[in-house]
Amino acid sequence: MPVKVGLKYIEIWKESMEDRICEYEKEVVDPGQIVFYGPSNFTRWSARHGMIPMREQLLGASGKQCVVNRGFGSSCSEHQLYYYPRMIRPLAPKVLVYSPCGNYSAFGYSEEEAWELAQRVVVWAKTDFPDIRIYLCGGKKGLKTTPERLEKIKLFNSWMEQYAAENENVFYLDSMNYEPLQRTDIFVEDGVHYNQDGYNLYADYFREMLKDELAQF
Repeated sequence: MPVKVGLKYIEIWKESMEDRICEYEKEVVDPGQIVFYGPSNFTRWSARHGMIPMREQLLGASGKQCVVNRGFGSSCSEHQLYYYPRMIRPLAPKVLVYSPCGNYSAFGYSEEEAWELAQRVVVWAKTDFPDIRIYLCGGKKGLKTTPERLEKIKLFNSWMEQYAAENENVFYLDSMNYEPLQRTDIFVEDGVHYNQDGYNLYADYFREMLKDELAQF
């Protein structure tokens, strides 16, 4: 399924993304950790964007660092599928926290198409690593989320929730309804991405949702 937007935009995006992925590939990472994979809500949880890095906020029960951030901004499930062999497979994750609900409309995909591609990412991961546990992160709203967009997010979330209920070792994370993340003062100026207070709350959420996984480290 090809990307549907203009070639010029894709080439600019791809060049920027290749640079970022090459940086990731230079990192020395032990296999068998908890890997976060998705768009800018993960990407921006890093020192590059002035935040306390995800890896420093989400620690194992022993205090050990055990989380790897493989978010890349502006990506949708098509890109996440395309880059999976380079971004995920070499890490042999024990746990994959995957956020596929984002940016697809900017690349001309419908909700149905984006979800079909996201499922391929899950199938690849389960095929490569039969014992992997996968957490599907539901989309969430920002300050500028329109009612129409919110309904589409809820639809996408419902598909993920149903998929998790029907597939072994797949779980759904509903951050949309996590009350602390409903605050309006936890976003940067764009009204989409979290500031540090937002990421502190996001970290609290994942510590609770992944407590059994973090307990293994």
